[in-house]
Amino acid sequence: MAKPKTPYSWKKKRSKKKSMNRIITDQILKAFFHYTTDTISISDMDGDIILVNQAFENYYGWSMEEVHQSPSCFIPDDLIIETRQLFEAVRSMGVHITNYETIRKRKDGTLIDVTLSATPIVNEEGTIIGASCITRDITDRKKTEEALKATEAKYRLLIDHTQDIVSIYDETLKLIYVSPSIEQQLGYLPEEYTSLTGLDILHPEDQPLLLAKQQEILDTKQPLQFEARVQDKDGRWISFEIRGIPFVNDSGTVQNIMLVSRNVMERKHSEAALLKSEEKHRIIAEHTDDFIMITDINGDVVYLSPSHERIHGNRKQSGIVTLIDVHTDDRPLVVEHFKKLLATKEPQTCEFRYHCVDGSMIVLESKGVPIFSPTGECDGFIIVSRDITERRNNEDLLRKTEKLSMIGELAAGIAHEIRNPLTALKGFVQLLYPTLNDKKMYADIMLSELERINFIVSELLVLAKPQNVQIRHLSLVGLLENVLALLASEANLKNIHFHTSFPEAPIIAGEEIQLKQVFLNIIKNSIEAIAGQGEIHVSTRLLASNQVIVRLADNGCGISEDIMPRLGEPFFTTKENGTGLGLMISSKIIKDHHGSLHISSHKEEGTVIEITLPIVRR
Repeated sequence: MAKPKTPYSWKKKRSKKKSMNRIITDQILKAFFHYTTDTISISDMDGDIILVNQAFENYYGWSMEEVHQSPSCFIPDDLIIETRQLFEAVRSMGVHITNYETIRKRKDGTLIDVTLSATPIVNEEGTIIGASCITRDITDRKKTEEALKATEAKYRLLIDHTQDIVSIYDETLKLIYVSPSIEQQLGYLPEEYTSLTGLDILHPEDQPLLLAKQQEILDTKQPLQFEARVQDKDGRWISFEIRGIPFVNDSGTVQNIMLVSRNVMERKHSEAALLKSEEKHRIIAEHTDDFIMITDINGDVVYLSPSHERIHGNRKQSGIVTLIDVHTDDRPLVVEHFKKLLATKEPQTCEFRYHCVDGSMIVLESKGVPIFSPTGECDGFIIVSRDITERRNNEDLLRKTEKLSMIGELAAGIAHEIRNPLTALKGFVQLLYPTLNDKKMYADIMLSELERINFIVSELLVLAKPQNVQIRHLSLVGLLENVLALLASEANLKNIHFHTSFPEAPIIAGEEIQLKQVFLNIIKNSIEAIAGQGEIHVSTRLLASNQVIVRLADNGCGISEDIMPRLGEPFFTTKENGTGLGLMISSKIIKDHHGSLHISSHKEEGTVIEITLPIVRR
């Protein structure tokens, strides 16, 4: 029976399959040849390179044409003969070379370490027709190996010469190795110590600790640290700081434990001495009246002495240093001194006013000192502040007393001599007044100026001798409202508005006429300082210390900084018709009432005057 005819025979199908496989194989080979990162070169039987891949050109820098003209251009001169012999063996004897380490040269002259694999190329009859060569860059691996060898040598040198005791144990604490420093630290020779176990010379109280740490290392496979006492050859107990380090094998179990032991006896003695010294200084810091603050380099508060409770109300233990409680006018001065402290790293001292939690203000003298680390770096600052308010008040009081004494002597000496001629002049002018007819205008001017002289003399006498005052209980708010009513018409004429804030009506003890004179002088000065439309704010605020603050603020022309220190000096005035005695007399009156007067002002920003008076009841 004849076989049925088909378009394709089995033989043809097999030929087609082989052809397809060959196409696929060729494509794979071509893709590998062109896109692998390893360099590939093909040479013929004469040793001439007839083909290189793109990686070869990119890596070595030589083009195919250059390699074809000079097949040994990428081989160092001293390796050309060796390379020819290797490839001669590949071409003539069919030798396969695998991972042969050698050196190659780039076009820029750079020498690189490579591994070389060479195989013969045969045709379909099995005849060798050339050789292929694949090279891979191992420069980084070589560098790593060399670095590893150098590191191992360094560590070996370090272990052999370190003062710390380096010992290696197996998992049962059997000693395998101990560094030569054992003799210096404990008096044992390494061979003597090797015969001992870790527990033989350990303090009995510390043996359970060592066993627990051993088990912890075996369980966690993590380094740890602890302290233990070890007995030296002479029988003395020495404290060591010990760091246990596990050596984990490929299976993930701890094979060995390395203990690095450092003698900390000197540190222990230093710590004991330091604790004793710190205790002394702590006692001083905890009981001093000075305010001691320690900050780090970033300004964060590390320590505040208990004395800060007096000005802060509580003992702050953290937070960054701020200037919020420093008087506004003094903040630039504090900042300037702190910048100088940072720049020069030298102690700096400055004085500034500080607002306490109870509303009062004190004057602090602060000295800032940098804290240096052993390396010379600035780690932080110590600021020691002392309340010098009383000292400053006494100094101011002494100066003012001397001025008042001088003025009093002057006033007492000249008041009588001035008033007698004044009386005569005033009497004769009044006597002549009816006869002057159309010249009476000049007489009026003379009488007005005589009254002005008499007023100045009267003010001088206020300073020259004690006044008969009648102290009685007064409503402070009523007193202020009365003064404002007296000045309301003058303020309205200049389009100036009064704003008041009296949340409470405290009772004070004082002499009504004198206190009215003070507030009249101050508010009248505010009115005169305002050009055109303006505002004057009058308010009261109670303090926790049975005191009240009367605050008078205007938006007038203000007072320049160069004039501020001279305020209150006798006969100093910036007004055309001023006597220069008003503020001095006002300050004396407030002082006689056991109060205080404070002025703050900036040019073109207005003036604020704060008068503090004691209260009898709220």
